[in-house]
Amino acid sequence: MNNAKVSIVIPTYKRADKIVRAVESCINQDYKNIEIIVVDDNGDGSEFRAKTKSLVSPYIEKYGVRYIEHEENKGGAGARNTGIREATGILISFLDDDDEILPNKISEQVELYNRHKNENVGLIYCYCEAVNAKGAHKQYYNNDLQGNPLYENMLGCIAGTSLWLCPKHVLEDVGYFENTPSKQDTILLLKILAAGYNVFRVDQPLVKYYEYNDGKISGIGLNNIKGECNARVFSRKYYYKLNDVNKMLNVEYAFSKKLLTLYLLNGLNDLAKEELKNMITLKRYSFNTLKGVLKYNFKAIYKIFINNKNKRLT
Repeated sequence: MNNAKVSIVIPTYKRADKIVRAVESCINQDYKNIEIIVVDDNGDGSEFRAKTKSLVSPYIEKYGVRYIEHEENKGGAGARNTGIREATGILISFLDDDDEILPNKISEQVELYNRHKNENVGLIYCYCEAVNAKGAHKQYYNNDLQGNPLYENMLGCIAGTSLWLCPKHVLEDVGYFENTPSKQDTILLLKILAAGYNVFRVDQPLVKYYEYNDGKISGIGLNNIKGECNARVFSRKYYYKLNDVNKMLNVEYAFSKKLLTLYLLNGLNDLAKEELKNMITLKRYSFNTLKGVLKYNFKAIYKIFINNKNKRLT
């Protein structure tokens, strides 16, 4: 398995202007036993389908890139799952259509996989380099988590999909990506870790992650709320594996804190109130937490806080 075939799956949707960069970064890998699968999730008849197909076609003819079209949009999870099913490689890597991988990404990860292949490997991840809209670079995702960090992944996703290399059989074993509008990586990692697989990391940045919302708050819409709620549901399914009540409470608090902020940002004050009550019940409520969300919606959080305080006094 030293030269195992790797399938690189690139789901794409409405980013025809970015797809060529992603594809070329795969072609330029120093590890040559790869197949590149572009899953076009734009849907038949759309202008993005026509443009994407036109840009990818030369790479199909010259480099054997596989191009798969969805008749209708299935979302990121559906596109990645199509790629998994179509992959002929023993190992699978994912790449978002607006990111790129460095030339040694696959070779470094395969080397580490071979070193640990008898240790129930579920996933190899790496660090990444974030590039903002101004072209500034910074290292990013530089945690050192290895083994089975189920608890840590409940608190926050340890690595996004573009950083992954996974054995195909593991993805099949845990049931693929869940159809959720966000937090797909978090949830699949939960499933992998809960199934007892281990993760290992290459401690160098091998992916360029491009940030297009420089200076803005991103990931705050309703889809992100749905994703966080789904991630909490899956985390709760696996609490028994933590074997630690304090860790379970920490995870509950972390989800409530994130959802409190998201609900306030979207004007969902009644739901925010429930999360605040949950935080107080968990006895991990602090003024510092309150300060962190005040900047988003002072009136709403103040009203929730005062009403709750008055109820306790009556």
